[in-house]
Amino acid sequence: MFRLAVICFCVSSIWALPSSPRDSKLSPFKRTGPRIINGDEASEGQFPWQTGIYITADDGYFFCGGSIISEEWILTAGHCSAQVVTGTLDANNGLFSNASTFILHEGYDDYTTANDIGLIKLDTPLELGGNTDIVNLASDELEADVDITVSGWGLTSDSGSTISESLNYVELRTITNDDCNQYYGPGAVLPEMVCANSPTSEVRGTCNGDSGGPVIINPDSNPIHVAIVSFVSNQGCESGIPSGYTRTAYYRDWIKENAGV
Repeated sequence: MFRLAVICFCVSSIWALPSSPRDSKLSPFKRTGPRIINGDEASEGQFPWQTGIYITADDGYFFCGGSIISEEWILTAGHCSAQVVTGTLDANNGLFSNASTFILHEGYDDYTTANDIGLIKLDTPLELGGNTDIVNLASDELEADVDITVSGWGLTSDSGSTISESLNYVELRTITNDDCNQYYGPGAVLPEMVCANSPTSEVRGTCNGDSGGPVIINPDSNPIHVAIVSFVSNQGCESGIPSGYTRTAYYRDWIKENAGV
């Protein structure tokens, strides 16, 4: 049995072995969830669309992220569904909302992480304003060599055991799917996925607990939601291997059909 509570932030992961790039495997974050590695602490109102998602199951609970796309709808990863919390930098505080509906993409594949996208409808519409607001969704394909910003409350190291007390963010850069397949194997990274890595020599990325969270371009001037945190390498969040995301524009018609947004 599952209970859903939204506060914002979820991700899937992919794990890999450093010895050989082709040994890497896509690993959805699932109940371990991804985190922000070597990121910065967010300020009040910086990411007002960010939500946290608490998922309670018979064998415990896990944490995800999400994005506010309307007063009633939260966009997240397919492997995330739970209680939602909004309007906060602290995952333990904020406005908690119950979900009336979770829509999982009909083509979601837990093994390949294909179609890793889902929608949560809240019981009660949110009151927008201040640190709670909507983010616009991309209609154009996200290309390679684009700077993106990812935020979440996920773990901050592979050795961590609890989500971060503060909302963090990190700046990454997209790469081509062909380049990403050099790490995960031919055809592992599907057209609806996009990968990103640190633009510097410092290891940066997402990790457990970040799944489902927002990937944004132009965060300071014209924020656009371009992807959803989905997976990391099975070699770990600090391996330096590119992390993977679900492209927003690829599912624009599906989102509109199901959420009217």
